[in-house]
Formats: sequence, structure tokens, C-alpha cells
Amino acid sequence: MWILIGTLIYIVFWLTCIAAYGVHYLSDTIQITSFTQVIYTLTAGTEGAEGTIGSAISGFFQSYWLVLIIGTAIFAYYIYLCIQNQKAKKAGIPFFKETKTQRVFYCSVVGAAVIVTSLFGTQLYQGWQVLGVGDYLENVNRESTIYDENFIEPDSVNIKFPQKKKNLIHIVIESMESSYTSHENGGGYDNDLIPGLYQLAKEGTDFSAPGTKELNGAIVTANSGWTVAGLVAMSAAVPLNVGNGDFNRNFSDKDKFMPHLITMGDILEDHGYSNYFMCGSDASFAGRRNYYQQHGDYEILDHRQAMKEKAIPEGYSVWWGFEDKKLFSWAEKKLGQISKKNEPFNFTVLTADTHFPEGYPCDLCKDEFDSQYENVVACTDRQVTEFVRWIQKQDFYEDTTIVISGDHYSMDGSVAKTTGADYDRRAYAIVLNGPEYTLNKTREFCTLDLYPTIMEALGIQIEGHRLGLGTSLYSNVDTLIEKMGELGLNAELVADSSYYNKVIMSGDQTEVTDKKEDPKPKPEDKEPEEQKEQEVYEQVQTNQNIQAAVPPYYQPTVPWPDQGYVPVNPETPADPNAGSEVPTDPNAGTEVPTDPNAGTETPIDPGAGSEVPNLPETPIDPGVNQEVPPVTPPTDQTVPQTPPATPEPPQGEVVPE
Repeated sequence: MWILIGTLIYIVFWLTCIAAYGVHYLSDTIQITSFTQVIYTLTAGTEGAEGTIGSAISGFFQSYWLVLIIGTAIFAYYIYLCIQNQKAKKAGIPFFKETKTQRVFYCSVVGAAVIVTSLFGTQLYQGWQVLGVGDYLENVNRESTIYDENFIEPDSVNIKFPQKKKNLIHIVIESMESSYTSHENGGGYDNDLIPGLYQLAKEGTDFSAPGTKELNGAIVTANSGWTVAGLVAMSAAVPLNVGNGDFNRNFSDKDKFMPHLITMGDILEDHGYSNYFMCGSDASFAGRRNYYQQHGDYEILDHRQAMKEKAIPEGYSVWWGFEDKKLFSWAEKKLGQISKKNEPFNFTVLTADTHFPEGYPCDLCKDEFDSQYENVVACTDRQVTEFVRWIQKQDFYEDTTIVISGDHYSMDGSVAKTTGADYDRRAYAIVLNGPEYTLNKTREFCTLDLYPTIMEALGIQIEGHRLGLGTSLYSNVDTLIEKMGELGLNAELVADSSYYNKVIMSGDQTEVTDKKEDPKPKPEDKEPEEQKEQEVYEQVQTNQNIQAAVPPYYQPTVPWPDQGYVPVNPETPADPNAGSEVPTDPNAGTEVPTDPNAGTETPIDPGAGSEVPNLPETPIDPGVNQEVPPVTPPTDQTVPQTPPATPEPPQGEVVPE
């Protein structure tokens, strides 16, 4: 029995060491952003991340080798004593000469068990706090309507391409922040680590007011703080939540990655673009290959393909695959080939040298700053700038827009220690050779806003200037950050959402139909006095809703000012006499044809005051015989085949707990 107890203590001792290192690694080394990130990485698989896993394991033994040796030696000696004691008992000879010595021995074992178990429990609690497990569990049990109220389906708005389509080169720099510039330029460092990128921002636009010296940047919202989540945010304007059970699994090549999402790649492909995704690692990691191939049929140019095309030697592998120096050289060669084709292209390239921990110092890096990570950031700045200057010298640049952005905040622990807890970090985000930024204000935005912004940077016109949860920064429409504030938006994004799970993730179109069948009356449809009263009501309702949605650790100390964010109040049905969507005069712009051969998908007349191209939702008097024209079964899932016999009762608003 005592051997078994000792063995269990030894196992818990190892688990305590692992837990202690895990807490240190997650909090100090990589500064994990959310428990969602951990869940996604564990469930999506670790293929392509062997280098990081190996680094973590080697770091554990480097940090705890002495403790492990001492603990193992004590355990071995303990087992030896137990075996000798058993042998002595069988021979009838007492192993311990005195009873007091025997008591001390057994009490020591019990004391060791208590100490090791307590230390293990302490480490588990710290891990719980660091990962925010409690906050995650609290928020997944709270329902949010942010998608119901703010998510714009790309196929529900008009998107018009210019006659001459522009190419897109999107350079996604691993963990690149505008924070890396100097304090003088609005950064968090004494020295400017990114002078080249700072200069490029001022040549193009970082969506700052004219004459602003400080470098602007993008906020990284909840569930967008790791690479694949950042890529999805920038090209689809949705965070990568993992609340949907069908999504929590290891990815194979055949697994569907958010199949009902309409991304930038999907739209560009539909309009004749050829899409490419290049990275210096295995694109299979975290489902990136699935995402890009299934949304825009991207040609994948990754570590495997680089060896096939002799861009790197067979079997070559450093860091995550191969360093950025070779990546940019390969990118120049591929762009030279792609640009000769008679078709517009979308070329996305993802770097890796600035990945945590400490980055990868290639032979181009100089020893000019205090830490290795700072030297790698400065080296990446020079390489990206040189790559952009090469592009600008090419014939195809005149018809090409360049977007440069960081995928998320850096997870290297040195960054937060340098910038300080009070500094507002931002991901780098600029546009070169795009439209002129004409707004006289500095935008507050997040990576979700890059989707419609990049589209409009290509000269594409978007009805309403919004896609997904994003807002084009070229427009005068407020972003969700500007409406709700960063804390308010994050509080909604981390909560559960039926719309996200049923529509965006699973493709259940029920929520889309409900959303479009019960539109909120437009402000211009209301009488002036009624509109004024409604604005007052909505202003109060806005602040109460946002504060109620904020988890305990987000609670504001003062009420937030109303910034235009007006959540829909489904409990208050629209007055049928104020902006009714269905005109009673059949000649007054009704969308439902009486000719059964006319179909049901007639384009909506914007002047008719209706947003729903289907049958009236007014109640049918059972005492009056009414003929309902036959309806051709629709192909659009948002149009129901038959009108309801009675009006659907309004859905009650879910009040966050």
C-alpha cells in the first residue's frame, strides 16, 4: 500500500511541475488571449505545429530538470526503503529499529502527499485564472443578439465591381503591431522597431486624420486573437467561436470549414479572380488549408509545395517550416508568373519569423536591440519594406492594391512587459495604392472591419458599406467599436449566439428567414414625433442592454455614452400604420405578383417601403374568403413557400444573466 501511495505522490509531483510550467508558459511566454484559443487549437489538431510543441517540451525540461532529478531521486530512495521494509517483515525482522522512527517515516509520507496535492491544486487554480476558464463558462451560457442585429450577409446587399478590376496583395505579418513604433510615433517602445512600416503607413493610409503623426492600428477583438482566427476575421468579418459542437474536431482535408460563410475569397472567385495563399509553414495547421480551399478555391503555396517547386531543398525545415527570407524570394517569383496571366489575382502571404517565443533570427537579422524578439521584429520590418518596394517597381503595381496587416497581437511575453499594462496595443493595418482616405477623423476599428475595407479599397462598391460584422473604414458609417466600445463589443462576442451557431456555423437558414421577415421599420418611415420618441427610448435601452451584457470583469464604473448602437427591441412590434412594409394598393409597389408565372424573386423596389419580397404578414380574417395566388417554390431559402395563417408572435428578447 505504501508503495502505491508513494507512486501516486510521484505522479502528482510530475503533474504539479507540468502545471506550474504550463501556467508560466501561457501567461509569460505566449500570453494566451482566451480559453477559446486553447479549445480551438486542441480540437483542430496540431499538425504543422511540431516546432512549437517541441520548443514547449524542451523548455519544460530546461526549467525543471533539477527539480525533477531531486524528486526522482527521493522517490527512488523511498521505493528502496519500502522494498527493504517488506523483505524485513517477511524475515520477521523489524526494519525500523525504533517505533518513533517508523512513525516519522509514515508521517513524512502523509505530509509529502498533502504538500504535493496542495501545490497541484494551487497550480490548477492559477491555470484556471490565467486561461479565463470561469469567464468562458459564464459567457457561453449567456445569449447575445449581436449577430441578429448587426451581421450583414454578403448575399443580401448589392456588391458592384469596377469595370477594370484591381489586383490584391495582402501581406499578413505574424504578430505585427503598430505598438512596435516609438513613443514619439504613438508606439510602446523607446526605439522605433518598424521605421520602414511606419513610413509605408504614411505613404498609404492607416485611417488616421490628416496630419496625425501617431500610427493607428486595429483592435483585436475576442476570439480573433490567434492566426487562423485573425485570417477569418480579416476576410470574413466574424470571430472564430468554438461553441458549435460540429466545429470542435480535428480537421482532415475533407472537413468543412464554416461552409455557409461567404468570405472575400468566395466573392472574388465569383468575379473572375484567381486566389493564392502562401505561407512558410504547413497550411494544414488549424484548418487554414480547409478554409482557403473551400472559400475561394485558393491555390495553396506552403512548406510542402515549396519543396515540390524547389523553392527550398527537399527536407529543409527550420522554425515553422522555412524562414521569411526564403518566403519573400519565392513570393517574388510566383508574383512574376501570376501577373502575366490575363486575370485579376488575390495573393495573400503570411509570414512567421515574428512568432513567439522570441521569434526566428535569420542571417539577415542584426544585433541592435536588447532582446532577440526586438531584433527579429526590426529584421521583419526591413524585409517587408524591401518586398513592398520590389512590388512598387513592377509593371502590375499600377493595377494592384497592397494591404499590410498583423494577424493578431503578439503572444511573446516581452511585448506586454515593455509596453506596460496601461498601453492600448493595436495590430498593424494599412492600405497602399487604394482610394484616398477622405474622412477628417481617426477611425477606431478592429480586424473584423478589414473585410469590407479591403473590398472597397479595390474599388468595389458595397451597399451600406458593411459586410459580416465589419464596416468599411472609407465610409462614414460607424464601426461596431465606435458604436459600442471595445469592452461592449467583446462582451457580446464572447457570449453564446444562436444565430452564429445555427446559421454561420451549421448553415441553418431559419434564423436568416426570421431576421428578414420581421425587419425593423426604417427611421425615415416614422413620423417625426414618433421617431424622436423612439430615439429617446432607444438611447436608454442601448446603455442598459450593453451594461447588462458585460460580464462581471467588464462592468463599467460609469454609464457608457450613447454612440449610436441601437439594439433591436423585438418585444415592441412595429405600428402597422407607421412605415408598413406591405402596401394595400396592389399598384403601389407590391412585391408579390398576381401572375403565378411571374415568380417570387422580383427585385425589391427601394421606393416601395418594403424590405421583404414575399407575401403580406397582415393577419387573415377567417370570415372573409380570400384567394391567395399560387407561389412558385423559391430557390432562395430566405423566402418562405407559404404565408403563415396567423402572424408569428414576436420573439422575446433574451436578457443576459
